[in-house]
Amino acid sequence: MNVEGTFLWRLYDAIRKEPFRRKIVIAPSYMEGQSWLIRISRELGPVMNVEVHTVQSFVKSQVEFSLYKQEMTLIRDQRSFWIIHYVMEQMASEPDSYISMDQVKPGIAMHVHKAIMDLRRAGVRAEELRDDHFLSQQKGCYVRKVLSAYELFLKQRKWTDFPGLLSYLSAPLPENVELILPDPMPLPLVSTKMLERLSNDRMTKIKTDASFTDNNSTLPLGEVQFYHATGKLAEVRKALRRIIQGQIPLDEVEMIVPDAEYALAISTMCASLGLPCSFADGLPVTTSGIGRASHFLLNWLESGYQVRQLVSMLQQQLITFSDRDKGITNADCIRALEKSGIGWGKERYIKILGSVHVRSQRDLDERPVEQERTEHLQREEEIKAYLANLLGDLFPDEAALCSPASIWGWLVKILDRFGVCRVEEDAIVRQEMKDMGKELQECPVPDSMPIQQGFLYVREMLQELRVGVQPLPKPGSLYVSSLVNGGISGRKHSFLLGMDERSWSGNIRQNPMLIDEECRRIGPELQTAVQRQRERQRHRDGRLGMMSGELTLSFSSYDLAEGTTVSPAFQLLQVFRKATGEPNADYEMLHRSLGEPVGYLDVEMPSSAEPNKLPLDGAHYVFGHIHAHASLQRDRQAVIESVYPLLHQGRTALEARGRTQVTEHDGYIAGEEWIAYWRGLSERTLSASQLEKYAECPMRYFFQYVLGIRVKDQVTFDRTSWLKPNERGSLLHEVYRRYMTEVCASHDMPITHDYTLLLRIAEETILAYAERIPVPSPHVFEKERQAMLRDVEVFFRMEVQGRTTPRFFEQELIVDGQPLRLELEDGMTISLRGIVDRIDQVGPHQYRIIDYKTGSPRPYKENGVFVGGTQLQHSLYAWGTELWMQQTGLDSDAKVLEAAYVFPSERGQGQVIARSQSERHRVTEVIRRILSSMEQGVFIPASGMGACRYCDYAAVCGDHAEMMVHKREDEVNTELLLTLLEVENLE
Repeated sequence: MNVEGTFLWRLYDAIRKEPFRRKIVIAPSYMEGQSWLIRISRELGPVMNVEVHTVQSFVKSQVEFSLYKQEMTLIRDQRSFWIIHYVMEQMASEPDSYISMDQVKPGIAMHVHKAIMDLRRAGVRAEELRDDHFLSQQKGCYVRKVLSAYELFLKQRKWTDFPGLLSYLSAPLPENVELILPDPMPLPLVSTKMLERLSNDRMTKIKTDASFTDNNSTLPLGEVQFYHATGKLAEVRKALRRIIQGQIPLDEVEMIVPDAEYALAISTMCASLGLPCSFADGLPVTTSGIGRASHFLLNWLESGYQVRQLVSMLQQQLITFSDRDKGITNADCIRALEKSGIGWGKERYIKILGSVHVRSQRDLDERPVEQERTEHLQREEEIKAYLANLLGDLFPDEAALCSPASIWGWLVKILDRFGVCRVEEDAIVRQEMKDMGKELQECPVPDSMPIQQGFLYVREMLQELRVGVQPLPKPGSLYVSSLVNGGISGRKHSFLLGMDERSWSGNIRQNPMLIDEECRRIGPELQTAVQRQRERQRHRDGRLGMMSGELTLSFSSYDLAEGTTVSPAFQLLQVFRKATGEPNADYEMLHRSLGEPVGYLDVEMPSSAEPNKLPLDGAHYVFGHIHAHASLQRDRQAVIESVYPLLHQGRTALEARGRTQVTEHDGYIAGEEWIAYWRGLSERTLSASQLEKYAECPMRYFFQYVLGIRVKDQVTFDRTSWLKPNERGSLLHEVYRRYMTEVCASHDMPITHDYTLLLRIAEETILAYAERIPVPSPHVFEKERQAMLRDVEVFFRMEVQGRTTPRFFEQELIVDGQPLRLELEDGMTISLRGIVDRIDQVGPHQYRIIDYKTGSPRPYKENGVFVGGTQLQHSLYAWGTELWMQQTGLDSDAKVLEAAYVFPSERGQGQVIARSQSERHRVTEVIRRILSSMEQGVFIPASGMGACRYCDYAAVCGDHAEMMVHKREDEVNTELLLTLLEVENLE
């Protein structure tokens, strides 16, 4: 590369003069200065006696000892911001303050801080400001007072910010030291004075290169390529395709991007492709585990401690609660939290985790046998106790939420205790957060502010953190830089991505506390927003003029989010003019030259010169292969499915569901393997609800009981309702059980009913549930409370009119801790488990069982018995109750004559639907058919879509039940579905 006459050549020439004199190169950034020296050493020759500094680092090194002797402390921007914030709060208490206390918020405070620091960098003191410098005299007076208070605050504490160092510079550089800096180099007035005072007239300025779009620029040095794409992801993929297909070494490539969105896209794609890359500006802190954990913890606090936020952190392993010594894993904690029913609310965690579990109806129907239940409950209680103790350390004190410093301190403490550091970057982020926390302790951060305002400040501080910053190119890695620092690596291939008008023109935003007109009134030493923007662009375009080798420029011509077209930047057009030798080329000519935009899976026809271009990934290979061979385009689906077999399986399943015959894709498990497995279950422990669920929907039974897919018991917030139907039913069951147990305790007959006692029990139970399950509002709670009290009143009226003798309540059908064994026909035996709500005696050795229903009585017809196998509970529990009483010796001649579904609620109107238990053989036949259908492997969807409305697995099935309607009626499936259809047709 010929660099003669460039900035690097001139800098090299200046460094070579008087080689034994110490040279200090002042650069806009340390990275930029080091890149200059690396390129000079690589392209021109070695240099000696040279070191790189920024203005800040150089001045600090010269004044450090002087500050130490005077016991002065140099503060950073974070501390100066909080000083300004403190001053603003003090002034807000004054009458008629320009900015009131309600307005001291992050956005306004940042504007004021920036205005004060701009004045400080321009060397403007408070005494030099006049009210007429500002368009509003009230604002002028306010800014002057803030600046004066800030100066006084620093003086009283013997602190100084960087502009204040000018007063402490005394001794100039030694005779054998020379400063070298680019010209022009945008510097505030105070920084310029600092360099002039220290240099002692030994300062060499090196003229910088012209803009890379200028006619005098050396660019383009090599081949220049252009393209546009239909989105940023497509644009990035195209760049990576060119690198891979061109077999370009990664450490010869620099990608220059305009924003963090491009950097994240490159990071994600390179990670998926296994391409190493380094980032000059790093990545947002949320790309690290500790960074994501910080944001999740803040969200958890702001959401009112919602359990799902905490569970999500544990599932993603951003934090861990596991304890090896106690054998407790994160999975155990997740399950316990999901089942807890906490929902949200700090005060509920410890209360619920430390309380006895309130059983739902599902728990009552499906509890395991006694020994298993005891072990299971002991384990649950152990995990709950562990969580209750652990969460005491997790929750912040109320004082920890009153200021940004305390919130930040809480974050650091929690991440130190529970955070998961998988990689080195996580540990670095956590240490940086600790350092920022220590700095905050020295800042005058307010002790109290609104909690939401505190969260805003903390989130702003998190955004300042970066992950994986690599200022200099890393060998063997793709180098990703930005428009602020890109173009100086000297790599042979440069990709300028995102060259659209919006990204390159920039937004000129004036500071409302110090607008451009006010800057001009104060003096020429203050830069306006327009001047700053022009200088940034001039510096950017000049730095990009240092690019070497081949150049690729691109932009996204379509914004997918907004659905609008995007214009290319003027700089892209300028380079296009130079590359094509068409100085008068316009945008229309540029677009014609670019052709069609590149898509995400865009493929190109390989040329004869390059027949074996490397694909980017599998998708690129498949579509490129199809595109290159016309014969494959006719059957491209088969080609794609050969590479992606899961797509083939999905299409096969859809086609099978559309055909007539029932297959495995409809829920039919064919083959001897299933039959052998089923027959191998010599003991089948079933509950009535399980058998009913199979009859209602075999596929749901398969998901829940065969595959064991667990439904998460999460409490969701609904502003219009409190208890779900099953929770409401459990509450009323508990009220009825407690009341009947108390009034029957004396064994006096007839029973003396007590409505006052019933109401007391109802109120106590309702309040207990309110502690367990969050109440959305007092209004909703009171509305549902009154409705349940009306249900209780219906129950009381029914009991007063009752003529039977209650004997047992919520009786579990077990003997010696084991479920009952029911002997069916053909030598088949099942183990029955379940809980009978109530057993009444109607005569000598004669009984009636009762099952409370708190829903609608509509599904329970007067003349129905089994209702397609979905109502077996009355028969099974009647049979089980007889066996239980006989085997336990309570009544060896016990006979259950009747089973009744009782509806003691306002909705049920006290209705009683009784089922005679005189046909035991019919029960046996129904169960036999259900078990036979199970053994066949028939687990198809429900016969009607009504069962899908409230099904927990509806998202898995979709409209499968609707698709099955015609298959149930087709003769080809008659033999397979015979036993199931017989059950479904039972009345």
